[in-house]
Amino acid sequence: MNKQVVTITTNSIGECINPWRYESPQWSDTFPIVMGDTYRHGGVSQEPYSSLNLAFHVGDHSEAVIENRRIVADYLGVNGDRITCANQVHGLQAVRITENLIGSGAYGESTAIDDCDAIYTDIPNVPLLLFTADCVGVGIYDAKHHALATVHAGWKGAIGHLPVITIESMQRDFDTRFEDCYIYLGPSIGPESFEVNQELADTFINEWQRMTDIDSCELVKYIQRSGADKVTPHINLWRFIEQDLVEKGVPKEQICIGATDSMTSADCFSYRREAGVTGRMALFGMLKERK
Repeated sequence: MNKQVVTITTNSIGECINPWRYESPQWSDTFPIVMGDTYRHGGVSQEPYSSLNLAFHVGDHSEAVIENRRIVADYLGVNGDRITCANQVHGLQAVRITENLIGSGAYGESTAIDDCDAIYTDIPNVPLLLFTADCVGVGIYDAKHHALATVHAGWKGAIGHLPVITIESMQRDFDTRFEDCYIYLGPSIGPESFEVNQELADTFINEWQRMTDIDSCELVKYIQRSGADKVTPHINLWRFIEQDLVEKGVPKEQICIGATDSMTSADCFSYRREAGVTGRMALFGMLKERK
């Protein structure tokens, strides 16, 4: 399935605003949800976080982050205090968002859900946000039970099967089945950018061979980068996550890989490209009322 880019030029009352954009899976248009991953432009943050930085923990002024989140909340038609976030730790915990957790982290990281890299809910009008700047943001929608998840999957979350763990958690709470899920992989470091050492490449290859009989050449490629004197391994996180979900029963045609490489795209924040000092994009998802 394909992606699309949505450009926002007016606010909820029709006033012209500084345009901002987000990437979205086309499949989301067929369901009562909003899901996407923001690009970096159209906000109020100053360098080095310019301009639509949506994360508090990177060192940006909190007032700028709150205003950037208000821009997104206004587009979604909800109050900013309903935005719900986690304090991401590159772990493997998925947390269900119930009524008492709505608004966690909306106005500061101190109130975000601790020790958590995936959040999910079946409550409408609750924007779930997770933050990336090279890691893979994974959106999940259970079309049968009208439940949704956002997942932060860096290489640790990918090899630890966090997207699968999240759907299994949704199965426990909502009776979600893998075959009913639609998946979106947002802007993140691409297969020709994610250079790793051989030890990590071997770890991924071993896990790949454990879960599938497909040749690992689809996962790891050896590339000689510009100015380098030898080839080095590069991992395709998108392909790993996709196959991990397919092996569990998600139809491949229900998976949208946006294929925007955050390290090479000027539309994206990139932790690796910008040496760790940068803002964060937000993978967001929100259920609408199902009629």
